[in-house]
Amino acid sequence: MKELIKIELKKMSLKKEVRNLVITNVVIPLIALAPLMAPPGLGDEASFLVDLIIRATFIVWQSILISSLVVGEIKTKTLMQLYTYPIKRSTLIIAKVGLIFVIVLGFSLITNLIQHSLFSGLALILPNFSYPLSLSAIVGMVISGTSAVMLAMMTLTVGVWMKSTIAPIVTSFLIVSLMGSFNGFSLANNLAFMMMMGVVGIVCVLFSIHEITKNDLIV
Repeated sequence: MKELIKIELKKMSLKKEVRNLVITNVVIPLIALAPLMAPPGLGDEASFLVDLIIRATFIVWQSILISSLVVGEIKTKTLMQLYTYPIKRSTLIIAKVGLIFVIVLGFSLITNLIQHSLFSGLALILPNFSYPLSLSAIVGMVISGTSAVMLAMMTLTVGVWMKSTIAPIVTSFLIVSLMGSFNGFSLANNLAFMMMMGVVGIVCVLFSIHEITKNDLIV
């Protein structure tokens, strides 16, 4: 399994993903600063806006990785061709999906730490700029963010079901839209809902792995 993960990391190009992480943490403040600093500001919703941008970014990012590294390889029938030693199909897919989950979750938590620290710091030095952030809000963001990454695993299920590498990415945008704010209300603010949907996402991906393995599915 260790060697398998090393191979998958090389295929994923971790250096490229880290570079993308750096770029992401530069771009997010540029997107969020304008609405946050425009009078009269967003008040208590400021941290939620930043959190929503982060979640949207990583849900789409995760779907792209799933599309290229899992669905794409199954579709082109190259999933097993790059390995010279016998590997169970289920083990390979679990390793791929698990690696994507860990990397995206880790990058998401790092970005949350960087961005919320940055905006909290700016609130201390910029006049007329408020960025309230409580401990309970931070805990909620971690739980909701983790649930969002779990939910985004559902994009694998859609990609396999529709036999398409585009479907996971389209699905990720639908998930982001679902979490958006409507008349001041957002489903992403409801921790119970996000946790429930996260569990649904994990159940869906486990079912997909089972079906791929059972039916030797080539999409």
